[in-house]
Amino acid sequence: MSELGESVARASPFASKELYERVCRRLVGRRDEIRAILAALAAGRNVLLEGPPGTSKSTILRAIAEESGLPFFLVEGNASLTPQKLVGTFNPAKVMAEGFKPEFFEEGPLLKAMREGGILYIEELNRMPEEAYNVLLMAAEEREISIPRLGIVKAKDTFRLVAAINPYDEVGAGRISRALLERFVRLRMDYQSREDEIRIVRAKTGSRREWLIELAVDLVRRTRGHPAFRMGASVRGAIDMVLVAESLAVLSGGELSYEDLERAALMGVSGKVWPADPEVDPDEVIRELLRELYEGAETKGRAPRRGSKAREQQRKSERGHCDELKELSRVAPRRAALLVTVEDLKELASQGLGGLDALARVMFYLPADMRKLARAYALKAVLKLAPIRGGRWRRGGLYRHVASWSHDDIDVEATVERFLERAPTLPEPVVFTREKGSGALVLLVDRSLSMSGFKIVAATLVAATLAYALPSDQLAVLAFNEGVSVIKSFGSCVTREELARQVLGLDPEGYTNFYEALNRSLQELREAGYSEFRALMVTDGEWTAGPNPLPVASEFNELHVISVPSRWWRFAREMARRGNGRFYLLRDLSDLPKALARVLS
Repeated sequence: MSELGESVARASPFASKELYERVCRRLVGRRDEIRAILAALAAGRNVLLEGPPGTSKSTILRAIAEESGLPFFLVEGNASLTPQKLVGTFNPAKVMAEGFKPEFFEEGPLLKAMREGGILYIEELNRMPEEAYNVLLMAAEEREISIPRLGIVKAKDTFRLVAAINPYDEVGAGRISRALLERFVRLRMDYQSREDEIRIVRAKTGSRREWLIELAVDLVRRTRGHPAFRMGASVRGAIDMVLVAESLAVLSGGELSYEDLERAALMGVSGKVWPADPEVDPDEVIRELLRELYEGAETKGRAPRRGSKAREQQRKSERGHCDELKELSRVAPRRAALLVTVEDLKELASQGLGGLDALARVMFYLPADMRKLARAYALKAVLKLAPIRGGRWRRGGLYRHVASWSHDDIDVEATVERFLERAPTLPEPVVFTREKGSGALVLLVDRSLSMSGFKIVAATLVAATLAYALPSDQLAVLAFNEGVSVIKSFGSCVTREELARQVLGLDPEGYTNFYEALNRSLQELREAGYSEFRALMVTDGEWTAGPNPLPVASEFNELHVISVPSRWWRFAREMARRGNGRFYLLRDLSDLPKALARVLS
């Protein structure tokens, strides 16, 4: 062992081969991940675990804490997690009775973990507000925090900060501060291998029906790559399916019918998948997958492994064919659509913005049944590829105001001062509330007849990107042709997935009335209480209905325009100029990150 390695081993309880073996004995598989996490903790680093639910993130951390004899603190990240809840606060009743004393400070999980030298595990880190991020910065880097009227609290040497994010979850989620990310080492955790998941299900259920265990594991694994699902089921779905199936067998005298299998699959799996389209019934998809797996059980497992020469040759052939489709789709999309197969749709959707561009160009020339599948793959690709270069937009900070004692975020110091001014009358407390931000934006999506083809997919990608970059209360989305329809208002909470699905599902039709669209967006901003008027329009610039929109464009503080190719693009550019905004002509979906960076910088 090197001199550096010996010093690390002496200084850290995590640098122990015996600890590593004890933790590994408590889990199935995950030896590489456990080793990597222990190495990061031993090096004194904070760890960010990225992966979907059911990938053993919290299980590993609990096992490490228990086997190393350290306290374990769990915090769920969400929008209501203020600095006071994370760090702690003085008890307001005791402070008003006897003044500020250290013993009156009620510690939050961060302070407890620092004082006791434990592991603080924060789930859903990307759901936390910026104020909570700022509190973590000093603790993550300097291993100390300064608290007014309490002083500086230094962490014990064994204190570690571990956080987790689910990359599939956007409801209420935002981008993590770059400054905070700099304080973490990142480890991606995906689902385990089929063999490991079979071992997990076997151990958790005690079932002796090996065919049932394998069937359940194969079913949940098939849900993960299916275009109908934004996120598939974890191994918990397989465990629940087997347990329910075994119980049904007992109630039937030991026999297990296909109907029992189907019932167990629906009960165990359907609630653990995240549909990509609300119109798709997940039960029907699970029934179809189960039927395919059950009928093909005799030949299951005979396909070449992922690393085999046959599979590699097949993938090279698919890539070559898709490269030809990409080139053809740009010059003759109708002809390219005649050559597209279902496998091509899946492969194109996995090939980044270039593949999505080709998929978008041929989509509207496909037969109805294939077009529906193409939309599902396009939606999945959009949600994966939505650029994030627009950054985190301005959101309201915390401000103080007077409220009732039932509020759960009291500013103790300001409340005490208010009490001293009004004693002996007990005043209402001063509390923290989030103010409305100033970076509100209306996205205007042109859905007129000329916006067919890849243009609607481009608008979908813009909508998904903005839904990721902006807080929900700062984004409204309108679609327009002769009239205007509201897809998302400022007050509504719509997931990025649902928003993208609705925009992608727009049927291009009718004429284009820019005047009506711009007036409606101004109305939405005023009614929401915003004094600065910002909008981003995705259009081809073809003005075919309504009065001249240029005077209305001048009323905006910023009217940005992303234009798709047409002979009217110069009119779109003039709207952006009149609206004090930026303009970008988008010729290819691969240019979209650059376009958003230009118009939103």
